[in-house]
Amino acid sequence: MAILTQAMRRFFPLVLVMALLLPAAAWAATASLGTSRAPGDGTLVVDNGNGSVVVRARGGILGRFDQGSVIISDLDPTDGRVPVVSGAETFRFLSGGRTLYSGDDIRFRMIGGLFRVQVNATGIDVSAVGRGTAVLDASGFTDFPGRYSIDGGPFHPVPGRATTYTLGQTPSLPAK
Repeated sequence: MAILTQAMRRFFPLVLVMALLLPAAAWAATASLGTSRAPGDGTLVVDNGNGSVVVRARGGILGRFDQGSVIISDLDPTDGRVPVVSGAETFRFLSGGRTLYSGDDIRFRMIGGLFRVQVNATGIDVSAVGRGTAVLDASGFTDFPGRYSIDGGPFHPVPGRATTYTLGQTPSLPAK
């Protein structure tokens, strides 16, 4: 038991640092690929979420989860941006250019381009930057839903039913 406690003491600061750095890393990775964060881009951070997180956006997403699955759809395969996934125990190609990855301790990223990522898992950590929508749903996890933040705002518990959020703003048109 003492070994486990010592390991947890070492692991917790790493997780805390990762949670704080993911939004900055998403922005930096997006910027380094020539798709810098444009005015009006929104952000989403999910911390230790349980249930479902679906992000459909143009921009970038980094994430990981403890146990579950992720379906990644590259909605513009001609842009040269490909998803990167590690740790999946199994994967399966689905129709419509979608790929399902499942297992424990999976990490993924999709930087640049138009994408749809659907995570159904426990222990979800996600950071997304861009314009689009996010649907969060912690149905069945009312005791431990995790938390989320939109556009750098305060953290709130992940809702217990499917709730849609807008990432970013539509650019305003110049007055005539």
